[in-house]
Amino acid sequence: MPPRPLTVVWDERFTEYDFGPTHPFTERSRALGVRLLEELLPAAAHPTVEWLRDVAPADRATLGTFHVPEYLDYVEEASLSDTATVLDAGDTPAFPGCYVAAGRIATGALRGLAAAEAGRRAFHPAGGLHHAHPDRASGFCIFNDVALAVAAAVRSGRRVAYVDVDAHHGDGVMYGFYGSGKVLDIDLHQDGRTLFPGTGAIEETGTGDGAGLKVNLPLPPLAGDDALVPLVRRVALPLLEEFRPELLIVQHGVDGHVGDPLARLQYTPAGYREVDRLLLEFADRTAGGRILVTGGGGYRPESVSRVLASAGAALAGLPEATEAHPPSAAWRSAFTEAFDAPAPDDWASHALRVRSPWNPDAEASLVGALERGLGRKFPAR
Repeated sequence: MPPRPLTVVWDERFTEYDFGPTHPFTERSRALGVRLLEELLPAAAHPTVEWLRDVAPADRATLGTFHVPEYLDYVEEASLSDTATVLDAGDTPAFPGCYVAAGRIATGALRGLAAAEAGRRAFHPAGGLHHAHPDRASGFCIFNDVALAVAAAVRSGRRVAYVDVDAHHGDGVMYGFYGSGKVLDIDLHQDGRTLFPGTGAIEETGTGDGAGLKVNLPLPPLAGDDALVPLVRRVALPLLEEFRPELLIVQHGVDGHVGDPLARLQYTPAGYREVDRLLLEFADRTAGGRILVTGGGGYRPESVSRVLASAGAALAGLPEATEAHPPSAAWRSAFTEAFDAPAPDDWASHALRVRSPWNPDAEASLVGALERGLGRKFPAR
């Protein structure tokens, strides 16, 4: 596969989005993913890869294209306060400078969107903060960078498809555009009856002009690649082909990976690679190559760093780069220093997988329920 023009948005200041050493979310694992991607795609050898390393925080007007003024006031005040404040029910604490840190990540998605609109593939590994709502924080997410990118693309007249493979339902994005006929939202996630935020049921299919364009695929714990990959082929791709978006935005959460401490979907690196391949082929075939991929959830640093680096290599048109370049000694040393844990020395997953409950009957049941909710048929397995 020939190299492809790719823009990677990474400012080291993204790591200032930091809830503290005991919080499960950290941009440090995304930083290690970027460092690993730099090893896979050194600038001298890959001139088609552009790195955007100076990203300004979003201004209030930009943030206001998705978030309401009262919420922006609240975050800004909390950001300047020395008093401990939580921005939601307790999972998303404020910290000094959080308004600027979250605003910088928001801009990152918009810089990536601009690159995609210009015909380059775009990657924003620090982003994917899909739980934030217009009026509140949620699930470690202060500002919703992907929703801001979707909103900007819609304002420019684009038909946008948003595909979310995070283990947690992307509620902030889906409900933010629930009535929009310009946005197809496909969300594969662990069943909300077993995982935060508790939403994303099959019956939630949109309203008004958006009716039938919000598609939820809730999976049981331990479902694994046997559920993920066939459902992308059988359900997501036909929906995408029918909608024919002019832009594809992918939230590439890694918390579905086997061994993640907060979710239990036990996907593997091979499963993620196949989904990447399918979505990139679709974007090239139907959306004029316009694709923006963001990061997302993921709480096992060895999984997050390697899966995001692999996704970046795929975006550059060089998925085989991982096989030829195991993580270097320098990278492993940096990983150990960052997380005080042994670093992986290959690209394989060594976490224990257990038997999946997923089978053809489970797939038939889910697809059948989806067909009834959407009033349409999907291809047979």
